[in-house]
Amino acid sequence: MIRHSFRTLAAVVVGLLVLVVPAQAGTQATPTGCTTWVEWVQEGSNYYYGRGNVQCDTGRYKVKIVCRNLQTGQGYVVYGTQAVNAPNTATTTCYSGNVAESVHAVQDPPATGVTGCVSWMEWVHQGSNHYYGEGNAQCDTGRYKVKILCRNLQTGQQYVVYGTQAVNAPGVATAYCYSGNVAQTVEAVPQ
Repeated sequence: MIRHSFRTLAAVVVGLLVLVVPAQAGTQATPTGCTTWVEWVQEGSNYYYGRGNVQCDTGRYKVKIVCRNLQTGQGYVVYGTQAVNAPNTATTTCYSGNVAESVHAVQDPPATGVTGCVSWMEWVHQGSNHYYGEGNAQCDTGRYKVKILCRNLQTGQQYVVYGTQAVNAPGVATAYCYSGNVAQTVEAVPQ
């Protein structure tokens, strides 16, 4: 009787293992339930708010941060170099003295299509004229252009500008509002 119960138990355990192993092998790498945060970095006597962290409930991922050089106003993207499995924390840092504006999880391996897009705006300097009219978009995968919703502050009129050049990920696509006009929203458009 004990032998029969043991065989039955062993068969159930083996059956469960057969069911579980293929399910794990086929799981998606898509990170879900992600939490992001930014921390201070100390380099000698220099402190800057430039370390980005991401932790997800599921999946395999890296971290990506949108950073800004506060002296020049220029924005850029930094990818973490190490992929981690949930629930570990992935971390990377902006260039020295620069600040992190947003933090994102990046699926590893990358998905197909245009995925993981982030956007930001920058100041344009034309002689003594300065306006917040440059739009930038960057994605993890795919080919895309940038699309900006602009506003003429004198007339209140809104209009859309599309970038003229498509780029492949992770390149930055850039376009500009007409002189003196400001960017309202920026997004990547698949090509």
